[in-house]
Amino acid sequence: MSKPPVLFSHDGGVDDYLSIMLLMSMDHIDVRGIVVTPADCYIEPAVSATRKILDLMGRSDVTVAKSTVRGVNPFPRQFRRDSFSIDLFPILNERGEIRAPLAQETGQEFMVRVLREAPQPVTILETGPLTTLAAALDLAPDIEPKIKELVWMGGALNVPGNIDPIIEGGQDVTAEWASGCDRPT
Repeated sequence: MSKPPVLFSHDGGVDDYLSIMLLMSMDHIDVRGIVVTPADCYIEPAVSATRKILDLMGRSDVTVAKSTVRGVNPFPRQFRRDSFSIDLFPILNERGEIRAPLAQETGQEFMVRVLREAPQPVTILETGPLTTLAAALDLAPDIEPKIKELVWMGGALNVPGNIDPIIEGGQDVTAEWASGCDRPT
């Protein structure tokens, strides 16, 4: 039996880097690539940290792609700067070179290509906003049947969201971070 294919998409938060490590330890999953969306991060250090973590985990075969789309409500700067700190962790910088490949196309184009080339429908594991997936579907609506399921860490149901009204100033504080990023105020 073949391993179920997964395309991981994240937004460069501290929790996402841990998710990469957990996902890379799952031998029963076929990780088809990782897309980083500039939401809870600054994109360059988040992509760099993602690639370095893949190298550290012995998974330099997994391609990373950089999305160029943003949600309408970006995360506050004080949260996005964590991507710089993670990228500078000494353990991630012992090798001197990054081996995990960087896709030449945008994250949304990479997502389209991975889904089109997949021999079977792919699970999309999303731990950030759905911005990049929406852009990929806008680019290529034909990929929808290639998505087996969407597993999304986002949303708050029947509870208040986790957007801080003091930090966010004027945003809808009933939303959860990942959904609030894409939601007009």
